[in-house]
Amino acid sequence: MHAREHVQIAAYMAVFAPNYLRQKAAHSPSALESFWIASKCRLDRWGIRLKTHATLLETGSATDLPRFWNAARPVIEEILVSDILTRVWISTCVAYDRIHRKVAAEPIARSVFLGHMEARNRALNLLLHGRGLEATMMVPLNRLRRRTERWTDMLLGYIAAETDVNSFGYDQSRVREFGSDIRGERSSMEGSATWTMLLESAVDAFGNQLVNEPANSDLNRDIAGAVMSCFGADLFDQTSLINPMWEARIANLADDAELLVEQLLTVNEPIVKRPQRDMPRISPMI
Repeated sequence: MHAREHVQIAAYMAVFAPNYLRQKAAHSPSALESFWIASKCRLDRWGIRLKTHATLLETGSATDLPRFWNAARPVIEEILVSDILTRVWISTCVAYDRIHRKVAAEPIARSVFLGHMEARNRALNLLLHGRGLEATMMVPLNRLRRRTERWTDMLLGYIAAETDVNSFGYDQSRVREFGSDIRGERSSMEGSATWTMLLESAVDAFGNQLVNEPANSDLNRDIAGAVMSCFGADLFDQTSLINPMWEARIANLADDAELLVEQLLTVNEPIVKRPQRDMPRISPMI
């Protein structure tokens, strides 16, 4: 899965999740766990690759620098673009916990959010200080950075219209402005129409401007599947434009059912400690 598809998921969640979360009280612990594992693995891969690219750019010959930058571009783009879903996701989790007065989803999402912020800072630092970056690559990457920031603030405006999540945007005043505009729009436009417009805009904004080969297609898909199954399958049943990833949903539902059965059958311990899953091996993918 490409990070551009994460933008579509983020747009859908921003439009439909706020009202949905007020009606639904359940969340999937297994999906949250899957999200955390896949996200941490991707953060580790990013760290390894950014460190490797920084070393190559520092020590490599001038003739090799364009090749090194071409190799680094997919991971830099993935970090920038997938940050949209990361910030919309933590905002959704914060909204969920506040609405239902729980401490369930926010801590996990915040841990990943902080790791993503660090990775983004390292990627931008590489762009700023790396040797041999030509304008033909620097200019589009800088435009991509600005585009992702504006898209993030716009999508957060949909959630900020319901609860205060301005701090997760890049420009808090811009998030508030978007939120104010969106509150005015909701009386005149249905959610489905808003979503259709956002989808078309997302395809135009991130469709052909990115490298076709994603840096971590497997983990991108795992993260998307966990996000889409965390707050219930029917949230995404309203659209056929996004692959619902039924296998991920079924797996998380099965894990949740198993945990519930263990809790019901346990007499002495009200909370069952589940065995830790083996972390998947992380390949540097250089």
